[in-house]
Amino acid sequence: MTTTVMTATARPGTAPAAAPGFEDISRVLADRAPARADLDKPFAPLEAEAHRLLPALAALRHGIGDTPLVPVPSRAGRGRVWLKAEASNTSGSVKSRTAYALLCGAVASAGTPELRLTEYSGGSLAVALAEMCGHLGLDLHLVVPYGVSERLQTALRRQGAQVTVGREGTGFLGSMDEAVRVAEREDRHLLLQHCAAESAAMHREHTGAEIIGQLSGYGVEPVALAAGVGTGGSLAGTALAMAGAWPHCRPVAVFPSEAVYGDERAPDGARRMSGTGGLGHGIRQPLLSAFPEGYFSYTTVAYPQALDAMRHLRREHGISVSGSGAGAWLTASAEVDQGPPGRNAVAVVASRGTIEEWEHAAGI
Repeated sequence: MTTTVMTATARPGTAPAAAPGFEDISRVLADRAPARADLDKPFAPLEAEAHRLLPALAALRHGIGDTPLVPVPSRAGRGRVWLKAEASNTSGSVKSRTAYALLCGAVASAGTPELRLTEYSGGSLAVALAEMCGHLGLDLHLVVPYGVSERLQTALRRQGAQVTVGREGTGFLGSMDEAVRVAEREDRHLLLQHCAAESAAMHREHTGAEIIGQLSGYGVEPVALAAGVGTGGSLAGTALAMAGAWPHCRPVAVFPSEAVYGDERAPDGARRMSGTGGLGHGIRQPLLSAFPEGYFSYTTVAYPQALDAMRHLRREHGISVSGSGAGAWLTASAEVDQGPPGRNAVAVVASRGTIEEWEHAAGI
């Protein structure tokens, strides 16, 4: 089956002053949006300070990172795509890195481990945060989008997290908006993953550095890096690191066709690659819009395409990937297959995929 990957027309920019009906999150995103220089700040000193204040954080570090890089053929077989398989992180996804970075940033900036936290998530980050905060004894209130499975909500509560569900019909943006109100009403620190420069910094110093070391051992020079975008932290940080080693490696942000970058439409609950997507009302991910125009290429993958690619990778190569990982593989494949044979690209694979994604894949 031939899979077409369409290029989105949205361009980087700044978030509107206030999306209608979502004034709270619009205000906070604008107030806390990082500057480009913030993404270059070192993560290691912040991490060391967090470990000093909360030594138990250091124990969590051992289950995060050093994930494998698995080569598979590109879609047309003209080159290779190296899959950065993040499922081997302690919580089963790339969001282990994000959760750890967020907690290090919160503890270090507050100067104390005595924190009451809140955050929004539709899945993997919620799982990682709930596990880590349960281990650390931190008070966590999570806000999930309307329609999130009871299975996930029950799992989060079992870890000791409070769980609130966003308003019906407001999509992921609704959970973000509600998290702002929870933080202000309950005097909690809002982690705000979409503005977390420390997340990009950790990916620069660790995820990107890992890929450089792994590919250099094989003598491989990649022509592209592809990653599905939720916040953009993993793509931004990894791209910064890889640009230092391979200046001509093109970073590509992968969005679902159902919710493109900077989507002007109101948010909805349409099925799409899990953990990815535009937020609606023209809001753009601050971690991406901190970069100059043209730094990233933007590509979209429709959910049925991602599901088909998930099935293909499992059937042909024995590897289970998330929808966003499948979309990244398709995108990286397009980069190598359109050029001379024998080229290489990297795709970040966030996880092995959710139960719901595999149920949908089985039904196509």
